[in-house]
Amino acid sequence: MTTRRLFEALFAIALLVIAVRHTTDPDLWWHLRTGEYILANGIPRTDVFSFTVPDHRWVTHEWLTQVFMWLVFQAGGLTALMLVFALITALAFWLVYRRCSGRPYLAAFVVLLAAFAAAITWGARPQMFNLLLLGLFLSIVEGVRGGVLSERAFWWLPPLTALWANLHSGYLLGVVLLAVYVVGESVPRWQAGGPALSRAAWRRLLLVTPLSFLAAVLNPNGYHLWIYPFETLGSGAMQSYIVEWRPPDLHVPIFWPFAALLALGVLALILSPRRPELTDLLLFGGTAGAGLLSARHIPLFALAAAPIVCRYLEASLASTRLRGLVKPPPAAKTARALTLLNVLLLIVALGAGLFWIAARIAENDEAIEDDFPVAAVDYLVSAGLDDARGYNSYEWGGYLIWRGFPVYIDGRADVYGDAFMHAYRRAYDARSDWRASLDDFAVQYVLLQEDSPLATVLEESGEWERTYKDSLAVVYERVE
Repeated sequence: MTTRRLFEALFAIALLVIAVRHTTDPDLWWHLRTGEYILANGIPRTDVFSFTVPDHRWVTHEWLTQVFMWLVFQAGGLTALMLVFALITALAFWLVYRRCSGRPYLAAFVVLLAAFAAAITWGARPQMFNLLLLGLFLSIVEGVRGGVLSERAFWWLPPLTALWANLHSGYLLGVVLLAVYVVGESVPRWQAGGPALSRAAWRRLLLVTPLSFLAAVLNPNGYHLWIYPFETLGSGAMQSYIVEWRPPDLHVPIFWPFAALLALGVLALILSPRRPELTDLLLFGGTAGAGLLSARHIPLFALAAAPIVCRYLEASLASTRLRGLVKPPPAAKTARALTLLNVLLLIVALGAGLFWIAARIAENDEAIEDDFPVAAVDYLVSAGLDDARGYNSYEWGGYLIWRGFPVYIDGRADVYGDAFMHAYRRAYDARSDWRASLDDFAVQYVLLQEDSPLATVLEESGEWERTYKDSLAVVYERVE
């Protein structure tokens, strides 16, 4: 085994290890129940989990992912979900790495930085398919630009878009990516010498891009899925109340890798002797702007930016003492002793990686109990309130669905709509009309975080009795 192959193997192990996450995404639970429901009853068109908005339209744009998640869970429980989605996530970044210049050393450094920037949203979530498909789209287009793939590879893009549209409504990211390449490659290049599409390949991509958009209609929701992403982006309640949709606070350490990748990319574009191409400027600037507007979009920037940053860093370092990071000298024949040492190092790395993954799996139940009201829900079941109407925290609605409770609200903000979301939040914040949100739906109990404003008001109202409390949650029942 050569040192280069060892390095790439260690890089792949690192990607997989950091991609293993606890199953603590609040939406995981209702995704699983939806997959179960679809297999038993078909795709729902209106809400089937709440007692508050059962007549509201539900565009189940993630239906295929939800079925996939349920089948994975049935096969291996939460552990299987952790591992399968870690593989999906790692594969997305590996695909991009394979299209980066400066492999293995420079590319691995940049892609790892991109992975840490994107890790804020990782987990067993349908959005991981957005990363995988976006990585695949980038891999195909960059492969054709670099001469690694034939332009015939573009014909894979429409069927992949149709698949994407059934996995998640983020399919539009792929269409926009293709449109950016079409626009960027349609004008004369500012400087020759870099990867570019031939005129024949550009014309084929020009044809494939609208075909890909049209292919997205091949889903159970039909043309409604063309409109749905814009409805989501236009939701004021989602922008206000869902943390992921807010701009990243660059003072918070979890966003520092994003800031570092952004700064590195800007410096690379400015200082590189190679003049920036329009395609690269559009991709880098557009995705960076999206990431600055919403933390949810940072992973998209990380994937799109990695090949661009590598391209311009490579040009900057090619004439410096660090050129070995860009173009390592041809590998000489590896001595037997070095080969054995490399194999030993790989075995040690695999062992360490497996130990880390096993530890994460072992901690998963505890992580769930730290984030979700497991004990409080056990109390509700023992008190016979599992069929009663309860007002619950938005973040815990998915877990209540998992436990078989009818919910007041859960993570499907698009189903509830802005008006309902605002009313829910007014009650949670204990504003003057908080009673209406409880009385209008004949709420019998309230399950909230112990330090929430509404819990404080209920404690003092005399109309509700606290019947359960732990370090995470509190339950109030209406006084008859």
